[in-house]
Amino acid sequence: MLVIGVYAASEISGANNRSGEESGISATDTDPSDPEERESKTEESTKPEEREGAEASSEDADESDPEGSTEKDPEESDSETNSDEKETEDKKDEGDASSERETEPDPNGDGDESDSAAPGVGRETEPESAEEPKPDPKFTVEFRFWDRDPIVAKTDGGTVRQILADNGYTLDSLHVPTIGADEYVAYDAVIEVLTLSYETVNLTEEIPYTTDYVYSDSLPSGQSYETTAGSNGYKQVMYTIEYINGEENYRSLDSEYVTTYPQNRVVTVGTAPSYVVEGAGVIYAADGTAYSYSKAITVTTTYYNLGGNTASGLPVGDGIVATDPSVIPMGTSIYLKCDTLDLGVRYAADTGVYGNWVDVWMNESSPYFSVFAPKGVWEMTCYILN
Repeated sequence: MLVIGVYAASEISGANNRSGEESGISATDTDPSDPEERESKTEESTKPEEREGAEASSEDADESDPEGSTEKDPEESDSETNSDEKETEDKKDEGDASSERETEPDPNGDGDESDSAAPGVGRETEPESAEEPKPDPKFTVEFRFWDRDPIVAKTDGGTVRQILADNGYTLDSLHVPTIGADEYVAYDAVIEVLTLSYETVNLTEEIPYTTDYVYSDSLPSGQSYETTAGSNGYKQVMYTIEYINGEENYRSLDSEYVTTYPQNRVVTVGTAPSYVVEGAGVIYAADGTAYSYSKAITVTTTYYNLGGNTASGLPVGDGIVATDPSVIPMGTSIYLKCDTLDLGVRYAADTGVYGNWVDVWMNESSPYFSVFAPKGVWEMTCYILN
């Protein structure tokens, strides 16, 4: 029985060797130290057909020598097989994991595997450096306003507009710094910001009259009188007024229209030479009649046309004049003349005037009225007739 058991074992061993020869793998071709070859051999040895053949050979051996066989118990053989399969699977898993590690892409692309290591593993963490304190700004710029509190800014330099904006204030068209808004400031400074405001007003303004002068050679030089009195006019005007810090800077005229026009004053100014004739002489009338006189004086001549009788008792009418008896006695005959008018011979029969003043009675029917009356006052030469 012992011989039979050994033979059965030899048969099994021979079958295994034949199986290896059929698969083209010899015992000398396999390197036990190579995991891949061990894995391949293990896989081949655990093929279902071979396992079935091995089990069949084992059954035959058991039937031949059920008692004296030295072959291991089938359960122990299955346990060893399962252990070999587990060991093979573990090695396969390790090989797969190693392959995955070899083919895993480098996230940084620099080939440095240390970057993919877990934090704190295989490298030291650099301590974070403390943030250095920023130096204080170099310059102080104070902005003074008329309509708000001042702004004191700390700056390393910038434009006026930028420094104000950094301190929460935006310049507008009604706030104008005394230096340019875009001027660069890199020094200590005090800058005034002017405040502008505008107002539209409607006003009534007076238009003053002017004086017109009319020159006459019938009035002695140096004498004048008012022909027409003057009066002012009025107009409505609209202005836009600009204020700087509350005080008026200038006003611009937007519109105006006249409601009442002014009446100009008119003054007549004499240009005739002023003179006094002394000594006796002869005066010739326009018709050629000669009149002798004792003297001649310059007088102011006016006219009147009242009715009734004169101071001498004579009735008023053409040829009657009123004089100052102390200058021209009542009852004196005179001859009145100037460069423009020749009134001829007149008779002093009335009073009521003083000095070198002669008041001539004259009405609309007089041939001299249309020339004499509009002017009203004349300077003339009075010849005292003999």
